[in-house]
Amino acid sequence: MKKFLSVLLVLSMLVATLIPVSAQAPAAEPQIEVVAQGDLSDNAVEYPIVFVTGIGQTWTHLVNEDGSYKTDSKGNVIEYNLFYVDIKGLFQPKAFFATLRFLGEFVGSMILDRNLVRAADVEALFEGLLHYNIVDENGKLPADVEDTVKPYPLSEYNELDTKNFFRSIPCQSIVPEVGAENIFCFNHPAFSFLYDDADGLHEFIGTILEKYSDADKVVLVPMSMGAAVTNAYLDRYGDCGEVARVVSIVGAWDGSDVVADLVEKKYASNAPELLYNGIIADLIGEPFGYIVNILLRAFPKATLREIIDTALTGVVRPLILKTPSMMALVPSSRYEAIEKEYLSGDEWAYIRAQTRPYYEAQKNLQPRLRALEAQGMEFYFISGYGLKFGGYSDDYAFFQFMESAETTNADEIIQISSTAPGATFAPFDKSLDVKTPYTSPDGSVDLSTCFAPDRTWIFHGQKHELEYNNTAIRLAFEIAMGTVTSVAQVADVYPQFNESRDAKRLIRGEDNYINQLTEYIEENENDPAKAENVAKAQKALDACQTMLNDTHNDREKDDAVMDAAFEVLVELGIREAPKEKRTSLGTKLLRKLNDKVYEIFGAEGFIDALPCKK
Repeated sequence: MKKFLSVLLVLSMLVATLIPVSAQAPAAEPQIEVVAQGDLSDNAVEYPIVFVTGIGQTWTHLVNEDGSYKTDSKGNVIEYNLFYVDIKGLFQPKAFFATLRFLGEFVGSMILDRNLVRAADVEALFEGLLHYNIVDENGKLPADVEDTVKPYPLSEYNELDTKNFFRSIPCQSIVPEVGAENIFCFNHPAFSFLYDDADGLHEFIGTILEKYSDADKVVLVPMSMGAAVTNAYLDRYGDCGEVARVVSIVGAWDGSDVVADLVEKKYASNAPELLYNGIIADLIGEPFGYIVNILLRAFPKATLREIIDTALTGVVRPLILKTPSMMALVPSSRYEAIEKEYLSGDEWAYIRAQTRPYYEAQKNLQPRLRALEAQGMEFYFISGYGLKFGGYSDDYAFFQFMESAETTNADEIIQISSTAPGATFAPFDKSLDVKTPYTSPDGSVDLSTCFAPDRTWIFHGQKHELEYNNTAIRLAFEIAMGTVTSVAQVADVYPQFNESRDAKRLIRGEDNYINQLTEYIEENENDPAKAENVAKAQKALDACQTMLNDTHNDREKDDAVMDAAFEVLVELGIREAPKEKRTSLGTKLLRKLNDKVYEIFGAEGFIDALPCKK
């Protein structure tokens, strides 16, 4: 199921684009005294801090008529943070018969050597499977999907919601310094009408300022897709004076070329090689991926391409084209062509009414932000760069199929030119021809053209899940608190060009390494017989804390510290050593067979290799 969800994520969990911008590098700021990382509790909270969640950061529940949570067959509360795949939805008449037709069309295509698959059947199949994610013409999800808005501070969250908040934004160590009563989170459905979310955010801010704060403004901290919601909010309510500053964390300010590639079915030049030589095994897993890989060769290459195009159309229609929040992830530079090709006619009038206003907001992003800045609103950006689409983790491997994969410079999902609006970039493994004071050390990104070069920090090799980069999260809090106001002010503490960090093992979940080491020390520190082990645990814990406190990230050193802590936990019997992964003989044979087939037939079907087809 995880691999299935990973493929679905491709169709929606995307943000970023390249928007051509010409701008001169601003004059250098006056010399500012460099400040050190400090205790945020020393500073008064001037404004409430409002996180605006990303596409997979809202935890949603299904509810009964009385508002209680629905449970599964085992009595567990049903909760999900993006897709809820309901197999029972396939047994609804429309989806059921569409599924039967699709299976027949697929087998028939194989037998008759031509594409018989109908996009309408694929669409009905997915609408049944994902009906809890499909909005109607009024932008509403099914009635039994929870309203996720919590218009009250983190300090008033129940135990489950608190746990889910920290699962999405692991900032447990910072919250005591800031105060949970000063932290709020605007959760919104990933599938929605975007301006409905903007209206909801406006109402949310009003409630906070009326009931929970003496302040007259808030600080918005949009993450990923939360920037699209924030962008729509600023377009409609930016002049209301409710926002003091915006601290964007890998924010989606102008869509994603990958989303446009999906809609327009534009594939990478090496897509056939990827398809026929290994990526299916990555997506589905061994050994079945190899079996599927070989079976796909029963189709001629051209027929398989038609089937893929048709199937993709059937998925894109309900999940992207019919969903304005997903359409907001189309880059402004590509929206008009997509609207003309896919959203023309009366059938799409209600979608155009939602998507065109946001397109106008996107294409005029910098002038609008500049006007808000003139009114006193501050903007800050934290981003990742140095990766291609789908080039880091198996979960997003499918992104490598898309045309933009080889030409982007991204955090695997979001291009730097969207998360740092207007930044100039070379492809992830190339360098720019020009060098400015704002050029990254590897020469691939120039921040002098972005909206706020003196208020933008970027992390090389950083994948999109930046929340596990505790340096970046702490920086965001310091900006939100007003402690940090520019790159120059904290250049020695938070360098503008930093390395990535993935401290998930130290900060995620209750069973993270730091908690386990701490608990062992506390339970055994008075036992003389365990003094040596306690000392080892303390040494590992100190090393972990030192790593987290070091804001100059070093991925190699970080990983070494976490590996050493894991070894201590294994030695203490708290964790199990990883078992050696044994590959079955069948898997080995299938892998060799797949490699041999590729060696003989290359990136094409069996029929394509026949002399009569040459």
